[in-house]
Amino acid sequence: MGRAALAAVLVAAAVATAHAASFVVTSQRLDLDAQRGVLRAWGVRITDGLRVVTAPRLVLERQAGLGVLEGGVQARGPEGELRGQVVRIRFTPALELTRFEATGSPRLVSAGRVLSSSRLTLDPRSGVATAEGAPRLVVPPDLRATGGRIVYRSRERTAHVASPARFENREGALQGRDAEFDLKSQTARLEGPVSFRFPAGRGVAQAAVADFGQGRVVLAGPVRMRWRSSVLEAERVTVWYRQGRVVVEGASRIRVEEEDLPQRP
Repeated sequence: MGRAALAAVLVAAAVATAHAASFVVTSQRLDLDAQRGVLRAWGVRITDGLRVVTAPRLVLERQAGLGVLEGGVQARGPEGELRGQVVRIRFTPALELTRFEATGSPRLVSAGRVLSSSRLTLDPRSGVATAEGAPRLVVPPDLRATGGRIVYRSRERTAHVASPARFENREGALQGRDAEFDLKSQTARLEGPVSFRFPAGRGVAQAAVADFGQGRVVLAGPVRMRWRSSVLEAERVTVWYRQGRVVVEGASRIRVEEEDLPQRP
């Protein structure tokens, strides 16, 4: 069967529905069981007009609304570029793509950011990707976010990082229970308890707002911060971690140990 005939078989059910969003499959070789509605194809290309999916192999079950692509899959679309060794696609009776489920070192590259995990799902209708199983979101030049689960909203360029939400770069790290991350402004809001570690000090707080673009972390109290052997307690502390500067606001208490005092000549 030629490419045109194969496309006709797959989109025929959607033709009668004027507003249905169908997809088309072409391949180098195929085996079609028309009675069972099962298609096996090799050298596959799938497109719905917005995104293009390519893979060495495909098994598609029309009635189940399921397709399994294997052998190194690549999907390009408005959400970015999704890759995985195995990708399951789900679709409606009108052949509208509703879900991508990627395994085998999957990753989504979106606007220069890389989301990876052991399992990654993408809803092409909403542009929302969910990463589970050691998820990691890398934002250039050196910011890494990890958590129990990461939900990335590609259209809004935001992400929810579930506990334990950890952000790390070359200057240090902070970790909270959950976090909302705005990738456009590179700002993260972490719910506590929050732990942090920077050259200027390390400690714990109840909440934090980190502006990674500016190199600033605002810690809300009570904040307990240790620098060398000295301990600072305050209600609000701002750490400018690139400058090694700490600004304390409100009531505070500091215990300075003798070894941290400047040494007289």
